[in-house]
Amino acid sequence: MSDEQVRDLAGKILARPEYAGANGVHSKVESWLSRFFEWLLRGLSSIEVLRNDSPLLYWMVVLALAGVSVALIAHVTWTIWIAMTAPRPISPAPASGTNPPDLAREAEALAASGRYLDAAHRLMLASFRTLAERSVIELRPDRSNRWIRAALRGSTLAENLATELDALVERTERRWFGDRTNDPEIYARWRAAYEQLSAQAR
Repeated sequence: MSDEQVRDLAGKILARPEYAGANGVHSKVESWLSRFFEWLLRGLSSIEVLRNDSPLLYWMVVLALAGVSVALIAHVTWTIWIAMTAPRPISPAPASGTNPPDLAREAEALAASGRYLDAAHRLMLASFRTLAERSVIELRPDRSNRWIRAALRGSTLAENLATELDALVERTERRWFGDRTNDPEIYARWRAAYEQLSAQAR
């Protein structure tokens, strides 16, 4: 995509209702920071006046502020040290009899109700799960779709299937974070690719 297309797409995304309050929050933060720095400058001016008028009181204030600063630094240091040396919590064992959600079945239900993009997204996640179960890719929370696409291109999957999955991930991501076009074709392609992947996994 060109820079102009990226800017247009970003403008369309930020124009959505869920981002409507972003500018208001930004202006509130700027207003609060402005008031805080004005108050801080007035306080520093008052302390400078106090230094000339009452040196004893001035040094008492300086020592008190220094003591509070040292206490805060000590508290933060101690908190970080406790967090770093604490034993890692043991993850609870999964409850017996619980199964992961059937993403393919959810996709089928979504497609039946006309929500093809949501259905395609579910099949994309189901495909990722199948690929991870086959050890084709290693799924981790920090793995982006771009990383997954690169892993697919270098995997042992059949070249035509890897190419199709790569293209579908890119297209679904663009739709999901872009114009959210509810295109039944993308669901049909995902369904075919997922069935082919499932057949190879058996």
